[in-house]
Amino acid sequence: MTLMQNYTVWHNESQATEEEQEKFRQWFWSITSKCTHQEKQDLIFFWTGSPALPSSEESFQPAPSVMLRPTDIHHLPTANTCISRLYLPYYNSKRLLRSKLLLAIKTRTFGFV
Repeated sequence: MTLMQNYTVWHNESQATEEEQEKFRQWFWSITSKCTHQEKQDLIFFWTGSPALPSSEESFQPAPSVMLRPTDIHHLPTANTCISRLYLPYYNSKRLLRSKLLLAIKTRTFGFV
């Protein structure tokens, strides 16, 4: 997850302040760093459509990104694997972010929305 953290670009569509965005990013990386190996692999697959990380920096095309969406506690995170973008609603607690993220990545049979 350290490699993903180094290459991930964050975008914001939420109403969160800079401080709130930074806290959310810290929650996200804290959660993902504590995931099991299988959960990390599932997250990478959900986010990028690839079962593993690329072998080199040059292979990160397109670079992974996260779009922080407006607050919506009723929806799960989504992803656009073609552009390696993860869409995360701005959840107001670390516990909610963790539960929604883990539920989303466990859904291996997904398609176009």
